[in-house]
Amino acid sequence: MPQFFPNSATLFIAELIRAELALSKLRLLVEGFQPAINTPRADLIANEAGYTGYTAGGESITAFLPALLNPAGGASIDWPTIQFDAATPYTVGEVIGGWWLETAAGDVIAVGTFGQGIPIGAAGQGFPFPGSLLFPNGF
Repeated sequence: MPQFFPNSATLFIAELIRAELALSKLRLLVEGFQPAINTPRADLIANEAGYTGYTAGGESITAFLPALLNPAGGASIDWPTIQFDAATPYTVGEVIGGWWLETAAGDVIAVGTFGQGIPIGAAGQGFPFPGSLLFPNGF
């Protein structure tokens, strides 16, 4: 039997998760690693970025923005744009292939990959990364 959540329910769910994600971490993955739905956190950590300027353990997200109804359906919460960039003096470069989000306690919440790797191969090179978590109406 098909199931769906009314918009009010997706907003409710998104706000519950938003509260739980205070002080979460956004972490980057090197290109070439292909995470799956059953990938353990230890494998993500083993494939975490390490270019000059990347903070081991990722970047903190103090708070997500309030939940909104998403044009794609359901509700979403967005994290503020985080800028990842190389530092000076520059020594280690990488190509970034994806990311993961975890709670302050280290529980993995979401994992994503980029369609194309993002090179960070020189001082000052990097990318801004806005993002969303979508909570759909149906399954």
